[in-house]
Amino acid sequence: MDTLIASAALALSLVALVMSVYFWRRQFRPIVTAMVKTHAGGNNGIAYILVVLNSGSIPARDIKFEVVSQVALADSFGSGADGDNKKRWLACFDATTVIPLLHNGAHLSCSFGATEEGDRGFWKNRRAEIPIIIRYKGWFGKAYDERQTLRIVDSDSFTGFMWA
Repeated sequence: MDTLIASAALALSLVALVMSVYFWRRQFRPIVTAMVKTHAGGNNGIAYILVVLNSGSIPARDIKFEVVSQVALADSFGSGADGDNKKRWLACFDATTVIPLLHNGAHLSCSFGATEEGDRGFWKNRRAEIPIIIRYKGWFGKAYDERQTLRIVDSDSFTGFMWA
């Protein structure tokens, strides 16, 4: 009987050890996300920034952004999306643009266009959605791909709209 109890305790301890290692491995990693935030807004337009955040427990390396759907991206452009503005505000999606290191708990940002009254801005004046993939490596070299959708909305209001 003592052997049976000891065997059951050993088996239960091994299961607990395996579960602890599994959850530790899922938790001990970088978690990189991005969102479009309102930088400044007025009654005629809103300027946006793209904020990149590492909310994981270790630093992330070699962070790159990739647009999944060029059709969705093109559908989001307003009449102000000329060649110079695309080069300036979509530089984060360029294949050569890499964030070399982002510490855990840290964030970075870059300009990300504007909306203006009547779709005259870089982005159309509606809730545009752009599917992206964030590719990055953990501190120890493991690669991660995070699929995400960027929404072009006024982030100063949880409904996406602010009344002056």
